[in-house]
Amino acid sequence: NMIYEIYKNILNKKQREKIFKFVKNNLTHVEGYPELQTENDMHLKDEMKDFIKAMIKYVEPYKITKCWALCSQGKFIGWHKHLNAKYSFVYYLINPGKAGTMFLIDEKYGEIEYAEGKENSLIKFEGYRTHSPPNTYGKTKRYTIAFDVV
Repeated sequence: NMIYEIYKNILNKKQREKIFKFVKNNLTHVEGYPELQTENDMHLKDEMKDFIKAMIKYVEPYKITKCWALCSQGKFIGWHKHLNAKYSFVYYLINPGKAGTMFLIDEKYGEIEYAEGKENSLIKFEGYRTHSPPNTYGKTKRYTIAFDVV
């Protein structure tokens, strides 16, 4: 059973710069979340059209229901699942430390699977998978775009 899949070289440099600028200007403190993030309707924004178009081949036959960007600096986010999603995705936009995604494989024994988050790569996993970004203790800013599909 696959834990995750990784796809590389998702966007070109120009697309990444444009999306980064847009994402950065839309980050805010969202109630109940420890890091800066956007609202979860980013997939409906005109400025995200290139991004959404590039995601279609990874998403089909499903549809994006929520899409949000995050700027994390290693605060503890905690283990969680996306139970309303068939699959969840994380696109690593700017990630100098390559901090990826951790998956809790076995709660009883604390077994964790770690996926590296190279810039301009995309990770896909089932929504029921317990996961978390690693705590990097604030060394670098990590910009990601996450989305759920049904």
